[in-house]
This record gives sequence, structure tokens and C-alpha cells, in this order.
Amino acid sequence: MREKLALDFEPQGIEVAVSSNADQGLELLEKSEKKWLVLLDILMPGLSGLAGIKVFNNLPNVETVIAISGLDEHIWEPKAISAGAHMFLSKNNTADYIIKKIKPLLQSADNEIQIDSQSEEKPFKLTPRQYEVLVLMAKGYQNKIIADLMDISEQTVKIHINQIFKEMKVFNRIQAVIKAQKNKLV
Repeated sequence: MREKLALDFEPQGIEVAVSSNADQGLELLEKSEKKWLVLLDILMPGLSGLAGIKVFNNLPNVETVIAISGLDEHIWEPKAISAGAHMFLSKNNTADYIIKKIKPLLQSADNEIQIDSQSEEKPFKLTPRQYEVLVLMAKGYQNKIIADLMDISEQTVKIHINQIFKEMKVFNRIQAVIKAQKNKLV
């Protein structure tokens, strides 16, 4: 997998690094001043699972944590998203599919910064996936349609929406869309 990721990302100037356990990964990130997208195996030796997602997410130079595992996707995807992962990917997918899902996150990190700097009120710290859900909500799509368009489960959409509500301090979709429009997010 590392070779395939390096082949796709390094020509674009994106460094790909691999660690065999969580401690090595944490050490690598602590020594680096770059911003990172972390692809975290839920069963990685050492600090792993849902606790690992939280620890990596709290590092100042980690922009995105993606959980990956061969475990049952329907059980672990909602758990990983609730723990703070931006996405859950099954190891049963092809490397090309995994890369296709990661690429937009690398590109939308710039959009997130731009969105935050445009808002007049305190900026909302939305992940790229939450922002994508918000845009689709603003277009009037229901959860099932959003799930199909984003190729995620409907339960994951609900988790993203709940996180959007918390971050924006709103109680429903209409309030979220109005506040997003007011802050020029959509």
C-alpha cells in the first residue's frame, strides 16, 4: 500500500511515511512541522482503536485522521466517525479506491482554511467531510441521498450532521443552512 500511495502522491510533492506501530507514528509526527493526513489502522500495534484516533486527532499538525481496518465496516465506521475520524475505509477495498477517497481530503484542507478566514463570526471548525455534508444539506438533499452521493452510510451522515450542529451551535438543518449562508460557507 505504501508504494501505491507514494506513486500517486509523491509526484505532487506530498510526502508518504509509514510506521509499523503507533509509537513510531507519534514520534514521526512530533518531529515534523508539516501538516499531516493520518491513515490509521484501527488494529495497529500499540495505541490503537478508537483511543488512537483521538490521540492522533489532538496533535496540532494533524489535519485529518482516516481510520482503516479489515474489521466489519458497518460496525466500525460509525464508531470511528464518532471517535473523531474523518472517514473509515475498509481494507477490503482496492488501493485505487482508497486513494480516490483520500485525494479530495488533501485538496479540501485549503478550502477549510479559506472558509474559516472568510467568516466574520468565530470560524466553525468543520472537517472537509462535514463541510461537504453541509453543502449537500444546503442543496436540500436528505440523509439517504447525501449518503449515496458521498458513498458513506446513512448513519455516518447523521454523525456528521450532529457534529455540524454542535460546532455551529444550532438545533436543526434549517438553522445550520441559514447560519452557513450568513457566514458565506455555502
